[in-house]
Amino acid sequence: MKAAAVRSVLAVTAVALVATLATVRCGTGHRNEPASGAPDAAPATLGPSPEPTGPVIADVDEVLGTGGPLFGVTIPRRSAAALAEVAAEVGCRPTLQQIFASVEEGISAKTLRAAAGLLVLSLEPWTTGRGADQPDWSLAETINGHWDRQYLAVARSVVEYREPILIRFAHEMNGHWYPWGTANGNRPGQYVAAWRHVVDLFREAGATNALWVWSPNVVRGASSRTVRQFWPGSSYVDVVGLSGYGVRERTPVTTYRATLKLIYALTKKPIVLTEVGVQPGSEKRSWLREFGGWLRQNPQIRGFIWNMMARDGNWQYDDTPSNLAAFKASLKIAEARC
Repeated sequence: MKAAAVRSVLAVTAVALVATLATVRCGTGHRNEPASGAPDAAPATLGPSPEPTGPVIADVDEVLGTGGPLFGVTIPRRSAAALAEVAAEVGCRPTLQQIFASVEEGISAKTLRAAAGLLVLSLEPWTTGRGADQPDWSLAETINGHWDRQYLAVARSVVEYREPILIRFAHEMNGHWYPWGTANGNRPGQYVAAWRHVVDLFREAGATNALWVWSPNVVRGASSRTVRQFWPGSSYVDVVGLSGYGVRERTPVTTYRATLKLIYALTKKPIVLTEVGVQPGSEKRSWLREFGGWLRQNPQIRGFIWNMMARDGNWQYDDTPSNLAAFKASLKIAEARC
């Protein structure tokens, strides 16, 4: 055959072969057709959907939601059953639950998963229970990276947790009672540097599911009458926390007014009252009764966490039937989200 004819035959053969292979591979369905005379192959069994592998990214508005303030508690037991007991008592299941962990001891993803609710992790840079005088836990020791390995271990647990979580780091920094506060050799400016260092560590570790809660104490009783010098900046804070207990006061206005004035001038970030309680006494029922209406007058407050742990005296909302009734009424007035 002439060369041109050979090329023509080869081309036709090649086209036919490609068409045949396409028919065999594609057929009329999504699997290969069986060979002639062979039994049909068993269809593939669909397994469970794979777990998502991308990062969990927390959005503060989605996490805190809209409407009335979120109700939360700090309680000795962290389980869903424990929150159900609170719901049975007050008629509102807490959404927020606060737990505590030291940087030194760390916390596992398993422990985080065992705690029910939207978690607020109060992360404390100290050796637990040894007071404010701890030079090894001065702010300088966090800034210079001495504890980076421990911080990163917590960050990895947060990433592995794979749920949105609020991290309340080094709270009540305007007081003198913790080693990261105004004592323990700490100098002005170091709190901001330490805060930014820790947040950067977590971000570099991929903890995009973490929202950062900057949480001073009310200025009444604190070492500093201002809070601006401790402010890390808007790009390093997602939520403002606030510790404030009613102490011989008849209304939450008295407890929080001076500090909220400072915060409102500083930022429009959402606020969560991260430690709330009222000292026993003749003023307590009045404070509890006024709480709901006061929350409605301060819509920037998006949640509150009542401290139900034992401390000096009974600061819980249920120490007497009348106090419990006043608290339950306030939950309804505030339209607290459960």
